[in-house]
Amino acid sequence: MAITHRHITTANEAGGSPLLPISTQTNATTSFNDANKKNLGRKHTAKQLSDKSVAVVAALAFLGLLTPMLLFGNYHRGNSSSSNLRSALGALGDGPVPRPKNWKTWGYHGFRDNFRCHGYLSDRTKPLPTMEDWETMLKAYNQVVDPTYKFDPDIPPTQGYRLNEDGAQPYYAKLSPGKGRGLFASRDIQKGEIVHDGNKSDVVFPDGLSWKRYMFALPRTMACDQAEWTFTQKFKEGGPMRVVSSLNIAILMNEGNTVKDVNVQPEDGNGKPSEYSAVFYAMRDIKKDEEILMDYADYDTDYAAAGIGHQVEQTKMEAVKTYINHAAMGWRILFRQVGSTLGLGS
Repeated sequence: MAITHRHITTANEAGGSPLLPISTQTNATTSFNDANKKNLGRKHTAKQLSDKSVAVVAALAFLGLLTPMLLFGNYHRGNSSSSNLRSALGALGDGPVPRPKNWKTWGYHGFRDNFRCHGYLSDRTKPLPTMEDWETMLKAYNQVVDPTYKFDPDIPPTQGYRLNEDGAQPYYAKLSPGKGRGLFASRDIQKGEIVHDGNKSDVVFPDGLSWKRYMFALPRTMACDQAEWTFTQKFKEGGPMRVVSSLNIAILMNEGNTVKDVNVQPEDGNGKPSEYSAVFYAMRDIKKDEEILMDYADYDTDYAAAGIGHQVEQTKMEAVKTYINHAAMGWRILFRQVGSTLGLGS
Protein backbone atom coordinates (compact mmCIF):
# COMPACT_ATOMS: atom_id res chain seq x y z
CA MET A 1 0.00 0.00 0.00
CA ALA A 2 1.43 3.17 -1.00
CA ILE A 3 1.71 5.80 1.61
CA THR A 4 0.56 9.17 0.44
CA HIS A 5 2.58 12.00 1.87
CA ARG A 6 0.57 15.21 2.25
CA HIS A 7 2.62 18.20 1.38
CA ILE A 8 2.22 20.92 3.95
CA THR A 9 2.75 24.27 2.34
CA THR A 10 4.99 26.36 4.50
CA ALA A 11 4.57 30.01 5.16
CA ASN A 12 7.59 30.75 3.01
CA GLU A 13 5.92 29.14 0.03
CA ALA A 14 2.60 30.86 0.70
CA GLY A 15 4.25 34.23 1.18
CA GLY A 16 3.19 34.43 4.83
CA SER A 17 4.92 34.12 8.16
CA PRO A 18 7.14 31.05 8.60
CA LEU A 19 5.89 28.00 10.46
CA LEU A 20 2.19 28.99 10.39
CA PRO A 21 -0.51 26.97 8.62
CA ILE A 22 -2.16 28.50 5.58
CA SER A 23 -5.50 28.97 7.32
CA THR A 24 -3.80 30.93 10.06
CA GLN A 25 -1.84 32.90 7.46
CA THR A 26 -5.03 33.75 5.61
CA ASN A 27 -6.66 35.15 8.74
CA ALA A 28 -3.52 37.06 9.62
CA THR A 29 -3.25 38.48 6.11
CA THR A 30 -6.89 39.52 6.18
CA SER A 31 -6.42 41.26 9.51
CA PHE A 32 -3.29 42.97 8.21
CA ASN A 33 -5.08 44.18 5.07
CA ASP A 34 -7.99 45.51 7.12
CA ALA A 35 -5.62 47.37 9.38
CA ASN A 36 -3.72 48.68 6.38
CA LYS A 37 -6.95 49.96 4.83
CA LYS A 38 -7.76 51.78 8.05
CA ASN A 39 -4.30 53.35 8.10
CA LEU A 40 -4.65 54.35 4.47
CA GLY A 41 -8.01 55.85 5.32
CA ARG A 42 -6.44 57.83 8.13
CA LYS A 43 -3.66 59.02 5.82
CA HIS A 44 -6.21 59.98 3.17
CA THR A 45 -8.25 61.88 5.76
CA ALA A 46 -5.09 63.61 6.99
CA LYS A 47 -4.17 64.47 3.41
CA GLN A 48 -7.62 65.94 2.85
CA LEU A 49 -7.25 67.94 6.04
CA SER A 50 -3.80 69.06 4.95
CA ASP A 51 -5.10 70.07 1.51
CA LYS A 52 -7.96 71.98 3.09
CA SER A 53 -5.61 73.65 5.55
CA VAL A 54 -3.26 74.66 2.76
CA ALA A 55 -6.23 76.03 0.83
CA VAL A 56 -7.37 78.01 3.88
CA VAL A 57 -3.87 79.35 4.47
CA ALA A 58 -3.51 80.24 0.80
CA ALA A 59 -6.85 82.05 0.84
CA LEU A 60 -5.92 84.00 3.96
CA ALA A 61 -2.52 84.83 2.52
CA PHE A 62 -4.19 86.07 -0.66
CA LEU A 63 -6.54 88.26 1.36
CA GLY A 64 -3.61 89.46 3.42
CA LEU A 65 -1.80 90.55 0.28
CA LEU A 66 -4.93 91.89 -1.39
CA THR A 67 -5.98 94.24 1.40
CA PRO A 68 -2.76 96.34 1.43
CA MET A 69 -2.97 96.48 -2.36
CA LEU A 70 -6.49 97.82 -2.09
CA LEU A 71 -5.40 100.36 0.49
CA PHE A 72 -2.51 101.49 -1.68
CA GLY A 73 -4.77 101.42 -4.72
CA ASN A 74 -7.30 103.65 -3.02
CA TYR A 75 -4.58 106.18 -2.34
CA HIS A 76 -3.09 106.11 -5.82
CA ARG A 77 -6.50 106.22 -7.46
CA GLY A 78 -7.67 108.91 -5.06
CA ASN A 79 -11.18 109.26 -3.68
CA SER A 80 -14.36 109.36 -5.74
CA SER A 81 -13.91 113.01 -6.64
CA SER A 82 -10.38 112.28 -7.89
CA SER A 83 -11.66 109.33 -9.92
CA ASN A 84 -14.36 111.51 -11.46
CA LEU A 85 -11.73 114.12 -12.25
CA ARG A 86 -9.50 111.60 -14.02
CA SER A 87 -12.48 110.36 -16.01
CA ALA A 88 -13.13 113.91 -17.14
CA LEU A 89 -9.52 114.40 -18.22
CA GLY A 90 -10.09 112.31 -21.31
CA ALA A 91 -12.46 114.97 -22.63
CA LEU A 92 -10.55 117.84 -21.05
CA GLY A 93 -7.63 117.74 -23.46
CA ASP A 94 -4.68 119.90 -22.47
CA GLY A 95 -6.45 122.72 -20.67
CA PRO A 96 -5.98 123.54 -16.97
CA VAL A 97 -7.33 120.86 -14.64
CA PRO A 98 -10.27 122.06 -12.49
CA ARG A 99 -9.57 122.04 -8.77
CA PRO A 100 -11.59 119.49 -6.78
CA LYS A 101 -12.79 120.28 -3.27
CA ASN A 102 -9.95 118.32 -1.68
CA TRP A 103 -7.14 119.79 -3.80
CA LYS A 104 -5.26 121.09 -0.75
CA THR A 105 -4.81 117.53 0.52
CA TRP A 106 -3.22 116.32 -2.71
CA GLY A 107 0.44 115.39 -2.53
CA TYR A 108 3.14 115.39 -5.19
CA HIS A 109 2.36 111.84 -6.35
CA GLY A 110 -1.35 112.59 -6.32
CA PHE A 111 -0.81 115.33 -8.89
CA ARG A 112 1.22 113.07 -11.17
CA ASP A 113 -1.39 110.33 -10.93
CA ASN A 114 -4.57 112.39 -11.21
CA PHE A 115 -3.16 114.54 -14.02
CA ARG A 116 -2.34 111.33 -15.93
CA CYS A 117 1.29 112.30 -16.33
CA HIS A 118 2.83 108.84 -16.71
CA GLY A 119 2.31 108.36 -20.43
CA TYR A 120 3.30 111.92 -21.26
CA LEU A 121 6.44 111.90 -19.11
CA SER A 122 7.49 108.48 -20.45
CA ASP A 123 7.74 109.93 -23.96
CA ARG A 124 11.45 110.63 -24.52
CA THR A 125 10.79 112.30 -27.86
CA LYS A 126 8.87 115.32 -26.51
CA PRO A 127 10.11 118.53 -28.16
CA LEU A 128 11.84 121.23 -26.16
CA PRO A 129 9.53 123.85 -24.60
CA THR A 130 8.98 126.78 -26.96
CA MET A 131 9.07 130.45 -26.03
CA GLU A 132 5.27 130.36 -25.96
CA ASP A 133 5.41 127.44 -23.51
CA TRP A 134 7.75 129.30 -21.15
CA GLU A 135 5.57 132.42 -21.35
CA THR A 136 2.49 130.36 -20.43
CA MET A 137 4.34 128.97 -17.40
CA LEU A 138 5.47 132.47 -16.39
CA LYS A 139 1.94 133.87 -16.71
CA ALA A 140 0.56 131.15 -14.42
CA TYR A 141 3.40 131.71 -11.95
CA ASN A 142 2.72 135.46 -11.90
CA GLN A 143 -1.01 134.87 -11.36
CA VAL A 144 -0.87 132.51 -8.37
CA VAL A 145 2.65 132.66 -6.89
CA ASP A 146 4.72 135.81 -7.51
CA PRO A 147 3.46 138.68 -9.71
CA THR A 148 6.92 140.33 -9.76
CA TYR A 149 8.96 137.46 -11.21
CA LYS A 150 10.34 138.06 -14.71
CA PHE A 151 12.54 136.31 -17.23
CA ASP A 152 16.15 137.35 -17.60
CA PRO A 153 15.97 140.64 -19.56
CA ASP A 154 18.91 139.77 -21.81
CA ILE A 155 18.61 136.02 -22.44
CA PRO A 156 15.34 134.24 -23.31
CA PRO A 157 14.36 131.12 -21.32
CA THR A 158 14.83 128.98 -24.44
CA GLN A 159 18.54 129.81 -24.16
CA GLY A 160 18.86 129.95 -20.36
CA TYR A 161 19.88 132.94 -18.25
CA ARG A 162 22.82 135.28 -17.66
CA LEU A 163 25.38 133.44 -15.56
CA ASN A 164 27.90 136.29 -15.25
CA GLU A 165 29.27 139.33 -17.05
CA ASP A 166 30.43 137.08 -19.88
CA GLY A 167 26.87 136.11 -20.76
CA ALA A 168 24.81 132.93 -20.64
CA GLN A 169 25.63 129.69 -18.89
CA PRO A 170 27.93 127.34 -20.86
CA TYR A 171 25.27 124.90 -22.09
CA TYR A 172 22.34 124.63 -24.49
CA ALA A 173 19.28 122.37 -24.66
CA LYS A 174 18.50 119.56 -27.10
CA LEU A 175 17.08 116.04 -27.03
CA SER A 176 19.31 113.42 -25.41
CA PRO A 177 19.11 109.84 -26.76
CA GLY A 178 17.27 107.67 -24.25
CA LYS A 179 16.81 110.54 -21.78
CA GLY A 180 14.63 113.05 -23.59
CA ARG A 181 15.31 116.74 -23.09
CA GLY A 182 18.80 117.51 -21.85
CA LEU A 183 21.64 120.02 -21.58
CA PHE A 184 24.92 119.97 -23.50
CA ALA A 185 28.14 121.96 -23.19
CA SER A 186 28.23 124.90 -25.60
CA ARG A 187 32.04 125.03 -25.32
CA ASP A 188 34.89 123.23 -23.61
CA ILE A 189 34.50 123.55 -19.82
CA GLN A 190 37.44 123.22 -17.46
CA LYS A 191 37.41 121.31 -14.18
CA GLY A 192 36.38 123.58 -11.29
CA GLU A 193 34.52 126.03 -13.51
CA ILE A 194 31.00 127.19 -12.58
CA VAL A 195 28.55 125.51 -14.94
CA HIS A 196 25.21 126.48 -13.38
CA ASP A 197 24.02 128.88 -10.66
CA GLY A 198 20.54 128.10 -9.39
CA ASN A 199 20.51 131.33 -7.39
CA LYS A 200 20.13 133.13 -10.72
CA SER A 201 17.89 130.58 -12.38
CA ASP A 202 15.60 128.75 -9.95
CA VAL A 203 12.20 129.71 -8.57
CA VAL A 204 11.60 128.86 -4.91
CA PHE A 205 7.96 128.51 -3.89
CA PRO A 206 6.89 130.25 -0.66
CA ASP A 207 5.08 127.11 0.54
CA GLY A 208 3.46 123.90 -0.60
CA LEU A 209 0.04 125.43 -1.27
CA SER A 210 1.51 127.96 -3.72
CA TRP A 211 3.04 125.08 -5.69
CA LYS A 212 -0.33 123.29 -5.75
CA ARG A 213 -2.10 126.44 -6.97
CA TYR A 214 0.51 126.78 -9.68
CA MET A 215 -0.09 123.21 -10.86
CA PHE A 216 -3.81 123.87 -11.29
CA ALA A 217 -3.10 127.13 -13.13
CA LEU A 218 -1.13 125.34 -15.87
CA PRO A 219 -2.31 123.35 -18.88
CA ARG A 220 -2.22 119.69 -17.94
CA THR A 221 0.93 118.62 -19.82
CA MET A 222 2.82 121.69 -18.60
CA ALA A 223 1.78 120.79 -15.06
CA CYS A 224 3.20 117.32 -15.72
CA ASP A 225 6.44 118.94 -16.88
CA GLN A 226 6.60 120.96 -13.68
CA ALA A 227 5.90 117.84 -11.62
CA GLU A 228 8.89 116.16 -13.25
CA TRP A 229 11.09 119.23 -12.81
CA THR A 230 10.13 119.94 -9.19
CA PHE A 231 12.67 119.07 -6.49
CA THR A 232 13.15 119.83 -2.80
CA GLN A 233 16.16 121.46 -1.16
CA LYS A 234 17.38 123.06 2.05
CA PHE A 235 19.54 126.14 1.57
CA LYS A 236 21.26 125.95 4.94
CA GLU A 237 21.80 123.37 7.63
CA GLY A 238 18.73 123.17 9.84
CA GLY A 239 16.78 125.35 7.42
CA PRO A 240 13.31 124.57 6.03
CA MET A 241 12.84 122.21 3.11
CA ARG A 242 11.69 124.20 0.08
CA VAL A 243 9.96 123.38 -3.21
CA VAL A 244 12.15 124.42 -6.15
CA SER A 245 11.80 124.51 -9.94
CA SER A 246 12.84 126.77 -12.81
CA LEU A 247 11.33 128.67 -15.73
CA ASN A 248 14.10 128.21 -18.28
CA ILE A 249 16.11 125.41 -19.88
CA ALA A 250 18.36 125.03 -16.82
CA ILE A 251 15.71 122.72 -15.33
CA LEU A 252 16.32 120.16 -18.11
CA MET A 253 19.58 118.85 -16.62
CA ASN A 254 19.56 115.04 -16.60
CA GLU A 255 21.05 112.53 -14.20
CA GLY A 256 24.00 110.31 -15.10
CA ASN A 257 23.31 106.60 -15.52
CA THR A 258 26.43 105.81 -13.49
CA VAL A 259 28.65 107.70 -11.07
CA LYS A 260 31.28 108.00 -13.79
CA ASP A 261 28.78 109.79 -16.04
CA VAL A 262 28.21 112.61 -13.53
CA ASN A 263 30.33 115.65 -14.41
CA VAL A 264 28.86 118.48 -12.28
CA GLN A 265 27.93 118.80 -8.61
CA PRO A 266 26.79 121.51 -6.15
CA GLU A 267 29.67 122.82 -4.03
CA ASP A 268 30.11 125.38 -1.28
CA GLY A 269 32.55 128.30 -1.33
CA ASN A 270 35.37 126.00 -0.20
CA GLY A 271 35.01 123.64 -3.13
CA LYS A 272 33.35 120.88 -1.11
CA PRO A 273 30.16 119.08 -2.21
CA SER A 274 27.16 120.66 -0.48
CA GLU A 275 23.46 119.81 -0.54
CA TYR A 276 22.74 123.39 0.55
CA SER A 277 24.41 124.98 -2.48
CA ALA A 278 22.71 125.83 -5.78
CA VAL A 279 25.99 126.47 -7.61
CA PHE A 280 27.25 123.60 -9.78
CA TYR A 281 30.92 123.15 -10.64
CA ALA A 282 32.58 120.96 -13.25
CA MET A 283 34.03 117.85 -11.59
CA ARG A 284 36.34 117.25 -14.55
CA ASP A 285 37.03 118.72 -17.97
CA ILE A 286 33.90 118.63 -20.12
CA LYS A 287 34.16 118.64 -23.90
CA LYS A 288 31.99 120.78 -26.14
CA ASP A 289 28.65 119.07 -26.97
CA GLU A 290 29.09 116.58 -24.09
CA GLU A 291 25.94 116.21 -22.00
CA ILE A 292 25.88 117.96 -18.62
CA LEU A 293 24.88 115.34 -16.02
CA MET A 294 24.30 115.62 -12.29
CA ASP A 295 23.37 113.19 -9.53
CA TYR A 296 19.78 113.77 -8.38
CA ALA A 297 20.73 112.33 -4.99
CA ASP A 298 22.77 115.49 -4.34
CA TYR A 299 19.53 116.93 -2.92
CA ASP A 300 17.25 115.18 -0.44
CA THR A 301 13.74 114.48 -1.70
CA ASP A 302 11.24 115.10 1.11
CA TYR A 303 7.88 116.23 -0.25
CA ALA A 304 6.15 116.04 3.13
CA ALA A 305 8.72 118.33 4.76
CA ALA A 306 8.37 120.78 1.86
CA GLY A 307 4.58 120.92 2.23
CA ILE A 308 3.57 118.88 -0.82
CA GLY A 309 3.21 115.52 0.90
CA HIS A 310 -0.12 113.83 1.54
CA GLN A 311 -1.26 113.32 5.14
CA VAL A 312 -3.93 110.81 4.10
CA GLU A 313 -1.22 108.80 2.36
CA GLN A 314 0.83 108.65 5.55
CA THR A 315 -2.20 107.59 7.59
CA LYS A 316 -2.96 104.76 5.18
CA MET A 317 0.67 103.70 5.20
CA GLU A 318 0.48 103.34 8.97
CA ALA A 319 -2.79 101.41 8.60
CA VAL A 320 -1.17 99.04 6.11
CA LYS A 321 1.78 98.39 8.45
CA THR A 322 -0.59 97.68 11.34
CA TYR A 323 -2.69 95.35 9.20
CA ILE A 324 0.35 93.41 7.97
CA ASN A 325 1.61 92.96 11.54
CA HIS A 326 -1.79 91.69 12.71
CA ALA A 327 -2.16 89.44 9.67
CA ALA A 328 1.30 87.95 10.21
CA MET A 329 0.41 87.19 13.84
CA GLY A 330 -2.83 85.53 12.73
CA TRP A 331 -0.98 83.44 10.14
CA ARG A 332 1.51 82.22 12.76
CA ILE A 333 -1.35 81.13 15.05
CA LEU A 334 -3.11 79.41 12.15
CA PHE A 335 0.02 77.53 11.10
CA ARG A 336 0.56 76.33 14.67
CA GLN A 337 -3.05 75.09 14.85
CA VAL A 338 -2.78 73.31 11.50
CA GLY A 339 0.54 71.77 12.51
CA SER A 340 -0.92 70.58 15.80
CA THR A 341 -3.93 69.06 14.02
CA LEU A 342 -1.68 67.20 11.61
CA GLY A 343 0.58 66.05 14.42
CA LEU A 344 3.51 68.07 13.12
CA GLY A 345 4.23 69.76 16.42
CA SER A 346 4.01 73.42 17.30
